[in-house]
Amino acid sequence: MAVRNQAATPQGDETALVEHCLTQHPWALKFPEPLETRFLADGEARRRWMVTAFGVLAMVFFAGLFLPDWLMTPSVLPLSWWVRLVVFPALILTGLVWLHWTRNPRLLERLVLLAGMVAVTLEFVLLTASGHPWALPRIVELNIVVVFVCALARFGPSVLMCVFALVVHGLAAWTLPDVTGVIAQSSLVLLCTTSAFALSATYKLERDERIAFLLDLRERALEAQLERANERLARAATTDPLTGVANRRAFDAFLAESWSRSHEEQRPLALIMLDIDWFKRYNDHHGHQAGDRCLIAVAQAVQSCLRRTGDLVARLGGEEFAVVMVDADHGVAQAAAERIRQAVSALALSHGASPFQHVTISVGVAACVDVRSSEGAAALLAQADEALYRAKSQGRNCVADRATGEAAA
Repeated sequence: MAVRNQAATPQGDETALVEHCLTQHPWALKFPEPLETRFLADGEARRRWMVTAFGVLAMVFFAGLFLPDWLMTPSVLPLSWWVRLVVFPALILTGLVWLHWTRNPRLLERLVLLAGMVAVTLEFVLLTASGHPWALPRIVELNIVVVFVCALARFGPSVLMCVFALVVHGLAAWTLPDVTGVIAQSSLVLLCTTSAFALSATYKLERDERIAFLLDLRERALEAQLERANERLARAATTDPLTGVANRRAFDAFLAESWSRSHEEQRPLALIMLDIDWFKRYNDHHGHQAGDRCLIAVAQAVQSCLRRTGDLVARLGGEEFAVVMVDADHGVAQAAAERIRQAVSALALSHGASPFQHVTISVGVAACVDVRSSEGAAALLAQADEALYRAKSQGRNCVADRATGEAAA
């Protein structure tokens, strides 16, 4: 099992942007890009279903206004049936289908505003078409539409909705007769007051939603930083800082775990130990910096020879390395050991203090097939160490197997 370095995704720019928005512009209802795009995308699914629910309620509410049409302006009933039960529902349903088809968060906000404007316009058409003296008092119905839209839309579209409602109110007051002389002014004050309260509530809701979004982003960024720090600490605790392979601590834990799992599943387990030949002489002859480079090259060569993701390469200390091979018998381990020996020899690293004149390794192999009769992971380690000692005693630059005592060069 090779030790990997996982690069963390840089989030510094986003974190700084979040902090800037929280401290410098907490009142703003628009984030810099791409934060604004992410904010809209994160809430798109929830708002889409909310708009769908409100759209259905709007159709029911708009159809229910047929009762005031019947009681107060009966002359408009034929048009009312057509507008309230056909035109408006058809427009709303078309918008909802389009909304679910496109999945565009910016389009969602525009559709909410458009639906409110359509409702206000249709109300104006019905009132002006009636010509009834009681048509102007019904202009207060615009307040219900304003509240309905402001409860759903964001602050920007809500402002446009209120302005549009005021314009339509002005047209209605100019067009329709005012039998009392005070309805136009009173309904205008009511509409302005309703708009002010609705907009203040909409502003606060959106501001709180945006702040909650920023706080959630900051919390997630802090959690990600903590997780990356923990990962770095874990890697530092289990990785050899020079070669990048597992260290002795990770090796001991992995060997014990592999032994336990092999014992439970009745699978073979193999261990390869290797040592760089005459490494002290290499350091004395070539220098310690060259020795470090040699250790790194050998570690990389060992890793390159392992073809299974479950194998672990570890540096036990100094010039000694080990390979744990799960579910591997003597034959598999011996073949891997020979590949490793040849790969290190093929590096052709000059070794002036070696009789081979280049860097070589001695390799010991031990494997346990019948895990039930084993003496434990420590016994397997001792057997591999014994095989390594035999390889050294037989001239180095060879592979020795603990079971047979044979060496292959």
